[in-house]
Amino acid sequence: MDLNKELEEFNSTLREIEVQKARLKISILLMPFIIGIFLFFITRNRIKTLSVLRDETLHDLECRVTESVREAESLLAQIEDSDTNLPHFKRSDYEKCLSGYLCAYEPIRERSDLFPDTFNHHVNECLSRIEEIERQVRAFNAQFVERLLQDSEHRVDRIIQEAGSLLAQIKARDTYLTYVMLSEYEETVSEQLQICDQILTWSDIFPDAFVRKAEAARLRVMEIQRYIREFNDHFVERRLREYDYLFRKAPFPLDHNQRCAVIIDDKHNLIVAGAGSGKTEVLITRIAYLLDRKPDTIHPDRILALAYQNKAASEMRYRLYERFGAEVKIKTFHALGKEIVEKAYLDANRAVPRLQFSGDNPEHGYRWFIATLYVKGLESEDFQRLVTRYMEYYDDAEVLQNEVDFEERKDFYEYMRGLTYTALNGVVVKSEAERSILNFLLTHAINGEEISVEYETPAEWMQYVNENGGISIPKPDFYLPQYQLYIEHWAVDENGRVPDWFEGEDPSAAYQKGMTLKKERFASQDEYGLVETCHWELRNTPVEEVLSKKLLQALHDRNPGTSFEITPLPYPNIYDKVWKECRDSIDSLRGQIADFITIAKTYNLTPDEIEQRLQDEPWSSRQLAFARVALKIYKDYEQYLRSNDFIDFSDMINLAVRALHDNDGLYRDTFDHILVDEYQDISAQRYKLIKVLMDKNPACKLFCVGDDWQSIMGFAGSNVDYFVRFSDYFAHPQRTDLTVNYRSCASIVKTGAAIICHNGDVQLKKETVAFDQSETVAVWVIAVREQNAYRYYRQVAHHCVDYIESLLNDGYLPGEIMVLSRILNRPLLRDEILRYARSKGVPISTETQKFNSVPFMSVHRSKGLQARVVIILSVDEGLYGFPCELQNPDIYDPAVNGRRKDREEEERRLFYVAVTRGKETVVLYTQESSMSKFIKEISEHVQMVKLRP
Repeated sequence: MDLNKELEEFNSTLREIEVQKARLKISILLMPFIIGIFLFFITRNRIKTLSVLRDETLHDLECRVTESVREAESLLAQIEDSDTNLPHFKRSDYEKCLSGYLCAYEPIRERSDLFPDTFNHHVNECLSRIEEIERQVRAFNAQFVERLLQDSEHRVDRIIQEAGSLLAQIKARDTYLTYVMLSEYEETVSEQLQICDQILTWSDIFPDAFVRKAEAARLRVMEIQRYIREFNDHFVERRLREYDYLFRKAPFPLDHNQRCAVIIDDKHNLIVAGAGSGKTEVLITRIAYLLDRKPDTIHPDRILALAYQNKAASEMRYRLYERFGAEVKIKTFHALGKEIVEKAYLDANRAVPRLQFSGDNPEHGYRWFIATLYVKGLESEDFQRLVTRYMEYYDDAEVLQNEVDFEERKDFYEYMRGLTYTALNGVVVKSEAERSILNFLLTHAINGEEISVEYETPAEWMQYVNENGGISIPKPDFYLPQYQLYIEHWAVDENGRVPDWFEGEDPSAAYQKGMTLKKERFASQDEYGLVETCHWELRNTPVEEVLSKKLLQALHDRNPGTSFEITPLPYPNIYDKVWKECRDSIDSLRGQIADFITIAKTYNLTPDEIEQRLQDEPWSSRQLAFARVALKIYKDYEQYLRSNDFIDFSDMINLAVRALHDNDGLYRDTFDHILVDEYQDISAQRYKLIKVLMDKNPACKLFCVGDDWQSIMGFAGSNVDYFVRFSDYFAHPQRTDLTVNYRSCASIVKTGAAIICHNGDVQLKKETVAFDQSETVAVWVIAVREQNAYRYYRQVAHHCVDYIESLLNDGYLPGEIMVLSRILNRPLLRDEILRYARSKGVPISTETQKFNSVPFMSVHRSKGLQARVVIILSVDEGLYGFPCELQNPDIYDPAVNGRRKDREEEERRLFYVAVTRGKETVVLYTQESSMSKFIKEISEHVQMVKLRP
């Protein structure tokens, strides 16, 4: 409320009190009368009420004036403190505030006659204090500009000095600025710019000369900021000129991107290369540059280069010495692990563990040893049962879902109705129980004789007239013709009810009706016997126990006096019954077990840890069955190594990582630069080794070269995530792309990019261009119409060999042609190609080192190679095709920390590798009726040729 209005109301209250006092005197005179008494009490009460209102108003005014003094005191304190915190205070606003207090309470002074002397005295004291504070503020503000100017001049001078010093420091370094350095410099100049901007907000109260000085300082800082941001670009351009001689020593001069990759020198450097882009050449030249550059020359002993294979490491050493006359430590990961382990053990005066597999091809020795353990394991019936169990569940790739996994029950029912189950002989049955029964019959003998079994064979003798007047012929589940016995498995519980997901209005009633009809037909004749099992019986009792008992009883009932015995078939007999795709997988099982163990060791998972994972996590039946087989061999293998004090190649890296963690001084401050080739194939194990070395060498820089489009070593534990999400593992990396493909013509390069684009966000996005811009058709698809597998292979083999012969006749050298297969160990096609080639005198060999022969190899082995003409076989759907279904990586998931989800993506990358081996021409063979989806994905980039049978 307005104070003047309050004072008017207060004055009215005082006047009314005086009026009421006069009435009170009159009422006293009238006391002898009743009206006088009545008037007295009314008037006295009114005076009391008005007096309370008067006193409250006085108290409120007194408090408000007192509070204003406190606020004024607080404002003064803030102003006096504001020199240390300039941006947060506005002194002119405070002056207005203080003047406002004085103006607000001036009416109280003017109407002092309304108030008691004590109140007037208090108000005068308060307002006098506010006036004093106002004078102090005005005096303070009068001095403030001078003080602020002095402080600002000092700060501007300091900025000018520090900016000059910073610039001199950067120029004196003459080295590449890492992300950390740039961030520190950027933070410094940003702070300086903030100070300049803050000072310039007072430009209206500062002298013009100083404002110009502050503006000049700000411009200078901005110039330095721009210089810092552009420093690395200018640095690289200058070094490109200074070290041009290094970039011309390769067989072909390095292109601009390759040269920049060599010079850019951040803490973490990722070189994203494409196929045929000369990435290894860049790595070699990078080493030479580190050894030769000035002023920050690196001593050879402070450089570590890592490769995956001995051959690659040897090639890097040769190129480095042959071109630049230089030598540094170039090792495989395993060799480095061995070196670290040996040093750690010797430093601790411990005996160094012996390496189990060494020589030129330790991988071959390892796989041979795992194969021997597998063969030896098959001598045990327990292990045979494990392998048989894997065969039984070979087709169960899916982790079964429960009703809680579906939002609606109908979706769960539809899912359950869609499930299929494949038995050992490849027959697809309707339920898990039916499969268990069929597998039992296939793996057992009666009195030493294998059981012949038919699934859902129509029983003509059971035909009947159905409700529609037609003839229906029942199909009992299983028929054993040797014994004229049928086996029916009823999918009912103890109450005769079928599962809820069965179709129909009343599925249980319909099912019971069918059961009754079949039982009546069996009861009406004596020629055939019936063995019945129910779902509820198999819920807690193994099918072997239930079925054996009932089957033997039925045999005894039908053949009184004859004894019967059910015994397991020998493993070889079971193997012969297995359907072809499953049998082919079993043939490669020992190799898959070797891969499983390698992957487990890559993730440093022991057999016990994997065993625990099998118990704790959901797995498909196939994954569980395979893991049980692989774990048996893994345990035997580990037992052999430990009992003989051996380690293998995977142990070397794991032990090296452990030793580096345990020994603080081991390899500390040893390296200034670590370079890694083929980084796209990095595994968790190798990543940990690199990471701990980087942690122990804080000044060390990392240089990783690779192509995530060519990450194809998942079977050995590699994880493309380390490449694609490089920044998650090594902070703030500098990425350089090598975009030019010097190997393949433009048509092949575009085809390769079209292949990879179907992997979506799994891969890094990058540009790939061909040095050879030829747009002629370079990728041909030979589609064979033949349906029969043997004749298809024969036709492909003959056409392939004839084509190679024509190329050789046209002047191509054998080494300029390459034949690739997703799976080389495919006897029908491989042997037919080699046989027909020998008959025609065409030199084709699977021995890749054989001189003057066309190499015939797997796609994996072709990595890093090239040829003018590349022929790729069996680009089909199916077990041995592209994508390959024989080597299904989901069986390795129990050995992987984090499930692998990129099965098809890796197969597509492998197809990309195969196609991009070609320089001029790529020929793909496929069966027209089962053409690979990979071919369909690149249909716009290929020329199709159809071969008639």
